[in-house]
This record gives sequence, structure tokens and C-alpha cells, in this order.
Amino acid sequence: MVYGVIQFGALGFGAIMNTLGAQSVWYRLAIYFYLHFLYNGWMILALVGILLRVFEIRGVGLSRILFQSFFWSINLGIVLSFFLSTLFAHPPLIFNILGDIGALLQLIAFGILGKKVSIFFTTFQERILKTVIVVLIVKMLLQLLTAFPYFANLAATILDFTIGYLHWTFLGVVTLSLFLFLDYLKLLQISPKTYFLYLFGFFLTEILIFYKGIAAWHSFAVFESYNEILWAGSFLIPLSLGILLGTNRKRKVWNQ
Repeated sequence: MVYGVIQFGALGFGAIMNTLGAQSVWYRLAIYFYLHFLYNGWMILALVGILLRVFEIRGVGLSRILFQSFFWSINLGIVLSFFLSTLFAHPPLIFNILGDIGALLQLIAFGILGKKVSIFFTTFQERILKTVIVVLIVKMLLQLLTAFPYFANLAATILDFTIGYLHWTFLGVVTLSLFLFLDYLKLLQISPKTYFLYLFGFFLTEILIFYKGIAAWHSFAVFESYNEILWAGSFLIPLSLGILLGTNRKRKVWNQ
């Protein structure tokens, strides 16, 4: 179902391009619709599903009432929070209210899960989990912030803020969660050195992206070596992933 919703947004591109053009507000709405349900409706829910499976393996279950509360909160929250992505078009106030309710419902849903997170991870996995929680909270707060028209317009007019938010979600919430689950399920072994190398590259690039957005917001120039440092920080991410895959490949070969 979620996949169908995502494809609905993607299929709208062609029709909008042929009828209204790329400058139309509907073109941007189609892009935001696609992205919103891609990372919230598919990726985040997939990660939640894996977490629930881990709960099941460890014998940590949700009661029927608690699960129903979580189910409706997360799904309604995802649907309603899409309206936060429409605020750049200055719609009626009801869109702000609906988007705000959606963001709050998502916070409630993750709060329900948070109460059930038992400490059954290793010390290193607990560090990853704590990082994921912090990154997720920041993601939710940034999303909630766009319920205010000023910040919604700011995110829509300064592209670096949008890029920084998307990178924060994909490279932060999603990728770090995958690190945790892959290590816990013993599909890959995440070494602390490789993990912290990735983490350093991730946070460095995020700081630089948001710094450039703030520079555009307050009309001051970025420092001279900005692009070189951004390139170096970006390079650390695929480098750490390459080391991760390489060491696990060697370990698999040696274990055969």
C-alpha cells in the first residue's frame, strides 16, 4: 500500500510537467509527496517493523491496546504530517493545524515504542541506539518546526535546509538504524572505528550544509575552503562503508 502511494507521487511528475510545467507549485508538491512517503511511509516504517521483530525475539511485546495506539498514531501521523510539506504554498491555516497534529502523533508513537526499548543490546550497540534516538528526536523537532509559517517558508526558499533535513533522515536516522540492526542480527559486524568514521563524516557534512543555509539566511559569505572540507567530509562516508564491507567480506571468507 505504501509503495503504491509513493508511486502515485512519482507518476504525477509526467502529467504535471506536460500540463503545468516544472515551475508549477504542483510540481514541487508532487516531489515533496514522493519524498515524504518514501522516507516516512516506507523507510521509517520498515525500520519500525524490524524493531518490533527484535522485540518479539527478545520476548518484549506490546499489549493489544498499546499496539493499536501506536499503529494509529504512527500511520495518522505520517499522513497528516505531509501537510507540513505544503506550507511553502501558503495554504489555509487548517493545513498548519493538520501538519502539527501529524508531527505530534508521530512523537507520541515513538514515545510508546521508547517505553518498550529494553537494554538487551551490547554496550557498543547501546551507543548506536542512543545516537539513533538523538538523531530521530532532532528530525522530529525539525519537522515540527516547519508547522510555523516562517520556518516553512525558510525551508522552502533555502535549499540547503531541505537538503540538510533529507540527509539527516537518510544518512542519520535510516543508515544508523540499519547499522544497529545489522550488527544485532549478526548480518554484518560493525566495528567501532568504522562506525565512528562514518559518524564523523555524517556530522561534519550536516554541520557544513546547515552552515551554508544559515549563511544564506543571514546573508554572509561562507569561508573560502568550504567546498574542499565538504568534499572531504562526504568522502569519509563511502570510505567507511567500503571499509565495513571489505572487512566483513574478509571475515566471511576466513570463516568458510
